[in-house]
Amino acid sequence: MADIIAEVYGGMFDSTSVEETAGGFPRGNKAVDSSFFAKMISCFYKDGIFGDDSFKITPDAGLSVKISAGIAWIRGYMAWQRSDTILTLADGGTYAIVLRLNTATGEFNLIGTENISGVPQNTNNIKDLVLAYVAIPSSTVALSESMITDKRHDSTVCGVVTSTVDALGYVANAENANMLGGQSAEDFLQKSGGTMRGTLKAASDTLGAQVVRNIGYGSSVPASLEEGELFILVE
Repeated sequence: MADIIAEVYGGMFDSTSVEETAGGFPRGNKAVDSSFFAKMISCFYKDGIFGDDSFKITPDAGLSVKISAGIAWIRGYMAWQRSDTILTLADGGTYAIVLRLNTATGEFNLIGTENISGVPQNTNNIKDLVLAYVAIPSSTVALSESMITDKRHDSTVCGVVTSTVDALGYVANAENANMLGGQSAEDFLQKSGGTMRGTLKAASDTLGAQVVRNIGYGSSVPASLEEGELFILVE
C-alpha cells in the first residue's frame, strides 16, 4: 500500500527551479519571505524590550516625554530605535506610550494614546508593547517622574526579551528560591535520575541574579556555593 503523504511547510531549502525574476533577481520555488524568518526568530526570542535601558520613558521639557534609544523584539521582528525620541503630550489626560508593530505596513511606531482601554492591541497584523502610562493633571506645565508609570517589565503588557538559553530562568535575588524558569521544585526532572526534594539554592553573584555559571546537584546542600553556582537537592 502506498504511503499517504501530506506536505508540511518549512525551510530553508535550496530551490530546484526559478519561479520568477523580480528586479533582475531570481525567486526560486523554495524561497521564503520575511515572515518565515520572523516566525523562526520568534521561536528563540520572547517579545519585549532588550536591555533595562531600552525605550525608557522620562520627562523632557514641558509636557514632552523622552523615549530612550534601544532594541525590542515583537513576533520575531526587531525594533531598533537608534536615538532618543520626543513625544509631546497634553495636560488633563492619561496616556499610554506604546511601541507598535504593524506587519501589514512593515513598520514600527511609537504612539502616545489616550485610548487606554484600546491597548495593547494584539491582532493578526498589529502587536503592541506598552512602555509606560503617563497621567498629566490639568494645568500641568512640566512633567515629573511621579506622573510616569513604567510598564516595560510588566510581562502582561510588555516584558523583557528572553531566549531559549534563558529557559533555565533565574531567581529574584540569587539567594534561595522554590522555582526556576517558572517551574516549581516538584516539577524538576534531573538527568541524575533522582527526585528533587528541596528548594533550589543559588549562590550570590556580583554580576546579578541573571548569571548562573554552574549547576550542581546532590543529596545534601553544601555549606557554601561558588559565585554563580546553582545547586539542586535530589534524593
